[in-house]
Amino acid sequence: MLGNDEIERGMKLIKWGLGTLLMVLCARLLSAQSVYQDRQFQFLSFESIPTWTGVATDWDKPAAKIHLYDAIQYKGHAQYISVALKTGITFAQFKEQVRDHAQRKYMPFFLFDLRKKPPVLEGKSYEWAIRIEDYAYRDNAQQMTETTLRLLKTVQDYIRQATGKTSNGIVILSTNPESQPNVALAPALNQAGFPNKTTNQLVTLMGGEKVKILNAGTGFGYLRYVKAGEETNFRPTAQDIVVYAQTPLRVPPVNGIITLEAQTPLSHINLLAKNRGTFNLYALDTAAIPGLHARIGKLTRVECTDQRITLHDATLKEAEAFWAKHQVKVELPEPNFAQKGIVDLAKGDPFNSASSGLFLLLEPNVIGAKAANYAIIQRRFPAYVRPGFAIPFVYYQQVIQQGNVANLIDALLLEKANLTPAETEKRLENIRAEILKAKIDPQMLVEVSETLKTHFPGQRIRLRSSTNCEDLPSFNGAGLYLSKGLDADEIPAKLQNRILQIYAAVWTPHAWAEREYYFIDHRKVAMAILINEAYGEEYANGVVLTVPDMLDFAVVVNAQFGEAAVTNPEGGQVPEALVFKSSSATKYTIESKSNLHDVFLQDSLAATLLELKDLAVQVHRDFKARAPQYGKIRYGVDIEFKVVRRREGGFQIYIKQARLLGQVLPE
Repeated sequence: MLGNDEIERGMKLIKWGLGTLLMVLCARLLSAQSVYQDRQFQFLSFESIPTWTGVATDWDKPAAKIHLYDAIQYKGHAQYISVALKTGITFAQFKEQVRDHAQRKYMPFFLFDLRKKPPVLEGKSYEWAIRIEDYAYRDNAQQMTETTLRLLKTVQDYIRQATGKTSNGIVILSTNPESQPNVALAPALNQAGFPNKTTNQLVTLMGGEKVKILNAGTGFGYLRYVKAGEETNFRPTAQDIVVYAQTPLRVPPVNGIITLEAQTPLSHINLLAKNRGTFNLYALDTAAIPGLHARIGKLTRVECTDQRITLHDATLKEAEAFWAKHQVKVELPEPNFAQKGIVDLAKGDPFNSASSGLFLLLEPNVIGAKAANYAIIQRRFPAYVRPGFAIPFVYYQQVIQQGNVANLIDALLLEKANLTPAETEKRLENIRAEILKAKIDPQMLVEVSETLKTHFPGQRIRLRSSTNCEDLPSFNGAGLYLSKGLDADEIPAKLQNRILQIYAAVWTPHAWAEREYYFIDHRKVAMAILINEAYGEEYANGVVLTVPDMLDFAVVVNAQFGEAAVTNPEGGQVPEALVFKSSSATKYTIESKSNLHDVFLQDSLAATLLELKDLAVQVHRDFKARAPQYGKIRYGVDIEFKVVRRREGGFQIYIKQARLLGQVLPE
């Protein structure tokens, strides 16, 4: 028989063995050693490139560690660090521990797996690439070069440990000089043995689409090339076709849009192009469209169908006839300044003016189109819309009548024909400055503050522009104006400042240019404000677009995980794009997959996708009943949505906004 000492020693050995086995299994599941070799946690970028979401930890120590993690399970780098690594830090704390070179603890990145089709550059094969996630780094150029090289070498060492061999990697650089790391670092990285590519170049290397038409049509104009970094200050005319090296946040009225970076079908730029009847496409470089580079600066006719793009010489006579034929004059709803006090959008039935006597309060000429549309969806689909309120036009009108604002506006309208673009922008700047000095009715500020504290206690809310010059059936105005965030219990002085900033946004150069293009009477423009809850910690967000044909309509869903933007994507992000080809369809085609990770393509969200699609069909039919029918415009609906994970399980859809989208049909 074994003595007590032998039994105790045996038990210790068993416990040690089990502990060791558990450690090995955990290391197998969590360490970087096996993930790369086994290709766990991958998703597809740009429809073809297997990709990991990764983060380097212990950046403040001599040896940083690489983590590749499940991007489905963890919503972004910060959540992985907080939950999986049990640090408990907030997103704000994570950003501070990433941005500053001297205090950096973490380095977030994406790792592209190129092993299925390794590109060969100057005789050398490359099996992986990294793109550093842009977190508004404070590094100077030398520090960013050091950071990038350190991450490249750390990833290279990690892959060597996982595979037992040395491999070569590429670094993906931004073309935007305001992003880090960008192409300015290329010489130093090349010298260190790590070649660089842009996202577009990587897609080309891996066989992706080089040209894509997002909105078909014809344009006549002078081809203008805009270098990267110059898109904000470039001022095209309506007679230009603009080729942007870098996709801008917004485009003034032009006769055609070509970007040399990939766009998404439901970006603000493409929605504006559809609304204007302007062709819009992307090409990964000018060589992808034969003859494009040689025609820069020349008057050209560009014809885009769904299949091909052709460029032709054009005479000034032909162009002027085309421009004259396609001029559109938009008449705004006459603003009504009679209503005072905060409007509760839950009161009154916007489809029955006799129901309560409150219908007029919900009209676009009282609270603006965005708020009026919100009232419709809140009343018609209460399970999918959070409560909303509106500040009516009268308070904007009171601000315009203060000080020197009205005089400055009158002088600009009287003299605009004789002003240069620079002079016009200076006049607009002066108007905005005067508005920001104005005072708002103190009783209204008290009423708004009380409304926020009562209905949104302790919450973050959004103050959103709601003019009579956006979200109209015949005029979309996507992205023209402004929204501001605010905590519900913030002091009235901060509330006043936010409201004045939104009022001043009526007089920005891009809003002015858009109204000029459509011959809109600037004196009729009025700003109301929609108030609703901000959507924090959403699981996903996106846009649904209904696209009409002669008899029915398709439903297009663009979605992205977490808070990553769909309408204005950053850093080469590509959303999930799914198309139901008819209103009754229950199956869809996949136009693109997210290069972050799946949203509705997950089995757990399959029912939520069909719920969203059916909801979009109902919204389309309700809004379409209010759409005018004329000319060559067909109306769909543009819906912005959020998906939130319920505490009790499952997912909840919320409509953020909905509006009719008039699409000018191509000729």
